[in-house]
Amino acid sequence: MTNGPFRITTAQAKVGYVVGATVVEVLLALLLFALGVPDVAVPFLAAVGLVAMVVVGVRVFRGDDEPVAPPRAWWRMTARPFAGFLLAAYFVADGVLARSSVSGAFDVLGTVVMVLVAAAYLGSSVTLLVLRSQGRAPAGAFADGGAASRG
Repeated sequence: MTNGPFRITTAQAKVGYVVGATVVEVLLALLLFALGVPDVAVPFLAAVGLVAMVVVGVRVFRGDDEPVAPPRAWWRMTARPFAGFLLAAYFVADGVLARSSVSGAFDVLGTVVMVLVAAAYLGSSVTLLVLRSQGRAPAGAFADGGAASRG
């Protein structure tokens, strides 16, 4: 067992995390319904649960060119800009299209939560592109001599 922080570095483990998080989100929504939480509140609460899973994933996932041990910069959501753009598009689609039957305040809040997650991915990807165009490494990238996750 290693003494370093828990990190997910392989594609298989990342897919497993995403599938597991999706199952947990569905089960969370079903549990909320079963507990008698008002139907109008469930989409918002499920969105908050999804944000928690995204935050954990963002903090523990590492790309091929990222050091494993040090934490990512607070603003960094993905290892590469393209992945962040794809995820931003997904969360916009989830927030706007999948929740298009906005009927109350909780539905609006759920949509806002998804759009904010999309904005975080978009901001991260734009920042990575700007740093790349300036020839600068992102904060935390090999700053303290960390090794890449895979050599």
